[in-house]
Amino acid sequence: MLSFELGTFLANLASFAILVWALRRWAYPRILAWLEARRKAEEERLASAQKALEQAQALVAEREQLLAEANRRAREILARAEAEAKRALAEARLEARAQAQSILQAAQEAARRLQEQALEDLRRSYAELVVLGAAEVLGREVKPQDHERLLAELTGRLDARVLS
Repeated sequence: MLSFELGTFLANLASFAILVWALRRWAYPRILAWLEARRKAEEERLASAQKALEQAQALVAEREQLLAEANRRAREILARAEAEAKRALAEARLEARAQAQSILQAAQEAARRLQEQALEDLRRSYAELVVLGAAEVLGREVKPQDHERLLAELTGRLDARVLS
């Protein structure tokens, strides 16, 4: 079946050895160098990706810290604004009460003055009526000095009655 020829076998073996030697001499070093360069490039990409991931994680942590700080400041500003609003409201209430009290006191004082003026006008009118009535009863004219004296006496008596 198969015939074995030593010459062909040796020729094939020699061709194979030359082929292996040629591959090892020229092709394998280039292939191995290319594979090594590719392995290094992949390692560098992985290292670069790892470094980028670490930087991204650091940036995320920094962003979260800045966000937390901004939230804290916002809460502080809000608390200060609320406190300021409460203080301003309290001041406005106090000022409104003071103004209301001032207006009330002024109105009371004006009412008291009007009441005193009305009483004084009433006393004078009453006294004049009494003097005129007395002049009619007596049938004579009252002198201005007597008129003034009688008015003073009557207003004094009226004041005493009104006050008691």
